[in-house]
Amino acid sequence: MLKTKLIVIQHYVRLSVKWCLFSMLTGAVCGLLGTGLYFFVQWANEIRSSYSWLLLFLPVAGLIIVKTYHMFDIHEDKGTDLIFDSVRNAQAIPFKITVVSFLSTVFTHLFGGSAGRVGVAIQMGGSISSNLSRIFKLNPKDRSLFVMCGMAGLISALFGTPLMAAFLSMEVISIGVIYYAALLPCLLTSLTSYFVAISLNVVPMRYSLTEIPLLGVESVIKISFFGVSCAVVSIMFCGAMKLWGDTVKKHIENQYIRILIGSGIIIILTLLSRSQVYNGSSASLLNQAINYGQAHPYDFLLKILFTAITLQSGYKGGAVFPALVIGATFGCTFGWWLGLPVEFAAAVGMVAVFCGSVNCPIASIFLAIEVFGGGGIVLFAIACAISFVFSGYFTVFPGQQFVYSKLRIEYKHSTMRNVEEDDFD
Repeated sequence: MLKTKLIVIQHYVRLSVKWCLFSMLTGAVCGLLGTGLYFFVQWANEIRSSYSWLLLFLPVAGLIIVKTYHMFDIHEDKGTDLIFDSVRNAQAIPFKITVVSFLSTVFTHLFGGSAGRVGVAIQMGGSISSNLSRIFKLNPKDRSLFVMCGMAGLISALFGTPLMAAFLSMEVISIGVIYYAALLPCLLTSLTSYFVAISLNVVPMRYSLTEIPLLGVESVIKISFFGVSCAVVSIMFCGAMKLWGDTVKKHIENQYIRILIGSGIIIILTLLSRSQVYNGSSASLLNQAINYGQAHPYDFLLKILFTAITLQSGYKGGAVFPALVIGATFGCTFGWWLGLPVEFAAAVGMVAVFCGSVNCPIASIFLAIEVFGGGGIVLFAIACAISFVFSGYFTVFPGQQFVYSKLRIEYKHSTMRNVEEDDFD
């Protein structure tokens, strides 16, 4: 009996050491790649801001992006769906995904497409870790876990939020399930990646809130109403993405024509708005909302429109950072009507709309702690919980599976339609 226990302990120790070494190595690689992506996207946005005429070349950039995917023999880009499927089915992810998604994202930002960077970070992290797992000769089940590590590493490097990155990678794939077997490897990967990125002068996302409401009956009621409104905004965002995507794919089969039409609409919208704040990452909108409590009432609506058209027309990047911008600008305007401090409402809106869009409440709460310091965390958590439930089964990641109902503690089917129908049996 004792001998058996010692063998089991030895096995766990050997396995833990292996994962620690592999995770830290993967984190170092992801930290370097994430740093490169961070600075290239930042450079692209700065150049476009200095030379506004670059927007006129957005159609050319679109054609280059489509052609590049075809040159690399990627005729049907599944995006993050490919990574999620890889975790579920232990499928290999080609390294070319890293190269093509990186270049396409930089082009999208440089020429004025409205996009983020988390989507490409998930693809790059998944691709890198999948190929490293083959070098390390891991079995298929370990390969799936390793893909989650890569996701965590890239996201951590970009945002400087290792806890959020680790839990997002564990939580985002199958809603209702957290892959706790990946906790130690993902956390080690994201921490290593974070330290590498910080040492290379990546600035983590951090904000200081000067006025936070006290926890009480009044503040809970206000934040509850606010959480419902953030859920509605996340539904609007996810719905706009799906509506535009379904429409153009149904009526415009040619990818070149599809991206040309999308770029034309973006150029027209930009000229009509007389501003390029909705192009690129729109980090200035986020900073203005949270640091100064300033946003126009229509900012979040225009960011939804710009992002949906950009990403669903064929440009690359991601929808997560736009969700943060949408939430912050919405919170800035709507929170004031509820009597919430404007900067605080912008912060809660950022986190709650993010939660409603990606359906990851634990990762969202960690995002609030790491970015805003943990003040008023109970109010953040209430807003996230309400946004998670009231946003239903909408998502910016089509490849997500809803394994458990949001309203009942019981196993459900993995398709959105079946889970949603079973909620009301």
